Amino acid sequence: MSNQDHLTEELGRELHRRVDALYDAPLTLDDVRGRARGIRRRRRVAATASIAAAVAIAVVVPTLLLGGIGSNRSDAPQPAPQPTPARGASVLHDGEVTLPGGATVSVDVANADVSQFGVLTDGRIVVANQAEQSVQVLAPDGSLQATYPVDLLLVTMSSTDELAAWIEGSRVQVLESGSTEPVALAHMPKSAGTIPMVDAVTGDHCADGGCRAILSDGTTTTAEVSVDGLRELATSEPLRVTDVSPDGDTWAVAFPPPQGEQYPCVGLYDPADDKVTARSCTAGGLEFSPDGRHLLSGRYENNMAGEVMVLDRALEVVRKVNPAPQVVSRAAWGDTTHVLAVLAGVDDNQWTLVRYPLDGGEPETVAGPVRGGNPEMMSEYLPSE
Repeated sequence: MSNQDHLTEELGRELHRRVDALYDAPLTLDDVRGRARGIRRRRRVAATASIAAAVAIAVVVPTLLLGGIGSNRSDAPQPAPQPTPARGASVLHDGEVTLPGGATVSVDVANADVSQFGVLTDGRIVVANQAEQSVQVLAPDGSLQATYPVDLLLVTMSSTDELAAWIEGSRVQVLESGSTEPVALAHMPKSAGTIPMVDAVTGDHCADGGCRAILSDGTTTTAEVSVDGLRELATSEPLRVTDVSPDGDTWAVAFPPPQGEQYPCVGLYDPADDKVTARSCTAGGLEFSPDGRHLLSGRYENNMAGEVMVLDRALEVVRKVNPAPQVVSRAAWGDTTHVLAVLAGVDDNQWTLVRYPLDGGEPETVAGPVRGGNPEMMSEYLPSE
């Protein structure tokens, strides 16, 4: 693996941590390239140097497909309707995706090559594949269905798993469950050289204008776009959307960090009333549970967190996951009442996948332990978005 490929892999891992991005000024392409060069220099000096935890840095990755411009789309027929799967995260490990209901799908992708993936409710798997520098759509049986070039190697799933979105040709492309091809939303004008990012995608019937993508400049949510056009967003205070509740009525958000503090505060925001309904400066990035009643919170550094928390809608702690001396590499909702935590040993690189019930019961080891890679670089068990 070349130094550039290694950097690409590291930066891709940081996409998962975009919630805790620092609220600096919006990044230009020159800013991004300069920061990436600094990372490469530090990696040559010390193999354990930290990579900056800001998602906008990851856009240095050149994400056009090698060997030509355009998509390599198959002529596969319209996907057959699939039974609605159990809600919760799927997990990629060793060439196999385990679905929430326990079924497994063999896929020709490795954890080391995947920065993110999601599973649509029709069973298709959407993969941000670093090895191919593209977004790939896999059929429910795991076979390759389509490949799409992207501006950023970043996939955003809706909270209902009905939609997957990415940016191709400066337009948000939204693939809806049950639809063969993605729908291109309206063109997005670039402002002062900044790079738009999809923070959330919501709605249904995208081809008829029912879907919208919530956009940011990498630090602050700025606009939303649909097939009908782009609309600037004005909020009661600067914020960035990190998730949208399944009913679409509440945004989980991050605010600029208080002066002198490293981490942003987080909260819940009612877009209809333009009002912050809850706020915390001790929690990390927020992700709604499948039923919208709880939120998962974690602050990650160097691809790891010492603990993650489950919060209620008042942002009060319901349960903490603190696996010391292990660290949390990833955490996701297994279902409405369980959290899946990927645990890693920093000294021995032993990995386990553990399920924690919200009611305070004993955790259950789902898989592992297995020996794997450095948790600063990758995750042996990768939950879906």
